[in-house]
Amino acid sequence: MTGDLRSTEGRTVPWRVVDLLRPLPGRWGVLPGLRAAAAAAIVLGGAVAVADLAVGGIAYLGVACAVAFVGTGGPRSRVARVAGQAAGAAVGMTVGALIPAAPWWVVATAAAVGVVAGALGRIGPASTGAAVMAVIGVAYTQFGRLAMPWWEPVLAYLVGSAVVLLLALAESATVGRHDTDRAVAAVWAAAADLVLAPEDDSARHRLAARWTTAHEAVMGYRRRPVATVGWAGAREAAAEAARIAAGPSIDLATRAALARRWRAADPGVPVETGPGRPRSVLRPALEPAALWTGARLGLCVGVATAVAILLRTPAHAFWIPLTVAVVVRPEYGSVLVRSAHRLLGTVLGVAVVAGLLAVTTSTVWITVVAAASLGLAAFGATRLYALAVVGITGSALFSVAVSTPAGFDPWARLTDTVLGCGIALLVGVLLWPRRGLHDQSEEFARAAATLADYAERPGPTTADEAYRRAHRWRDQLERDATEPDPAHAAADWLPVAHRLEHVLDLVATTPRPDAADGLRARPRTAAEAGALLDAAAELLRPP
Repeated sequence: MTGDLRSTEGRTVPWRVVDLLRPLPGRWGVLPGLRAAAAAAIVLGGAVAVADLAVGGIAYLGVACAVAFVGTGGPRSRVARVAGQAAGAAVGMTVGALIPAAPWWVVATAAAVGVVAGALGRIGPASTGAAVMAVIGVAYTQFGRLAMPWWEPVLAYLVGSAVVLLLALAESATVGRHDTDRAVAAVWAAAADLVLAPEDDSARHRLAARWTTAHEAVMGYRRRPVATVGWAGAREAAAEAARIAAGPSIDLATRAALARRWRAADPGVPVETGPGRPRSVLRPALEPAALWTGARLGLCVGVATAVAILLRTPAHAFWIPLTVAVVVRPEYGSVLVRSAHRLLGTVLGVAVVAGLLAVTTSTVWITVVAAASLGLAAFGATRLYALAVVGITGSALFSVAVSTPAGFDPWARLTDTVLGCGIALLVGVLLWPRRGLHDQSEEFARAAATLADYAERPGPTTADEAYRRAHRWRDQLERDATEPDPAHAAADWLPVAHRLEHVLDLVATTPRPDAADGLRARPRTAAEAGALLDAAAELLRPP
């Protein structure tokens, strides 16, 4: 496939692996890296001090996984994400420890957990962490068969996660609120960019991306979401920018003055203004796309577990289903891109570990470098996954080497990663229906239906859902476009997603209930969908 694709930040990304390995826009995770290194040092240092390296290694696993999912934002978001992954790991480790050791039981259990986890992971970031860790937890205790009561590794994992959460909450008390303020302020800035360049499609998409991030920071992890002063103003600015972009031409001086005012806006202090409509938590997990995701992950994990039983020793076999779990998850992006990053990062990480272990096997030095490796993983996670994998691989290998440095073989981890990525690509992409890509006509129908609801019942709730669905679909298309697909379905539907966002702006400008009738049709091709949107745009366009 050739041609340029636009990422969620509006930059063009040609479909070449070398370009897909470029760092993403944004800032490096300096503070998360320091926090991760500190948590690892506390746990591993404590394990060395009490001479219980086996339990310490499991607690360190809890640290590493909690670091991967804690994210940024306020205390509520951090607690939800860390608690979600910890609960998933606890359930998975318990199931893996208690089921019989017969191979068919092991494979069937891993596949069943993968199916359930894949569907539930579609609900949101916290459930995604729970889903991934449930799969990893099952593999960890299935293959480890640890010489301790089933509850002891679960408790050790929870302790490691708790250390990360305590440090994250301490950070959140000082800077976490600023993350939310920054996310809301970014909506104002993106609205100003769109007002100054109403014909720039990347500016429109950048506003949608900033709006989604801020919406999650302000409203996330509440059964009944509450509005805030700053968020309400930012949402109005976004709607006004959409109306200006879709409406009659406004002179540059007026638009420049409006942009200056928005750039100087204060995010405001959060103030509860009343509960919103309760959201259905399980609805995303019951959608057809979620069920297909569960079936895909379950099959891949089942195959990975069977291969691990046949080919690997228990000491390393759990890394094969682990690799599959983190590569196949659709929320993380393209399977092809994740596989490339994971392979490259693992090669570099294994080389670094092998070199250092050849120099020293000192427990103290290995502990120090393991903590630094986890800090590197958190530092690079937001911008370059391959760099994060270098740290993840190094920290994982070093943490095991703390207890068994003699005869430890880091190259086995590389073999496991190659097998895991190969299974993900073969079973989850090449042999899966439509190569694991979505049915774009169905995805369009869902996005258009929320747009029709907005046209019929204008209001903040329907607007939020319409913008969120449209933005999610466009992001999904951009991920799908990086997968191997001879039919080029994502590339064909991506212009339709652009038009859908334009029509959404028109609905915000001129809400007309009669426009909803055509939007509820179910076209089967991109051309039919484009024609449907063109008809709706003509009806909604201001005179």
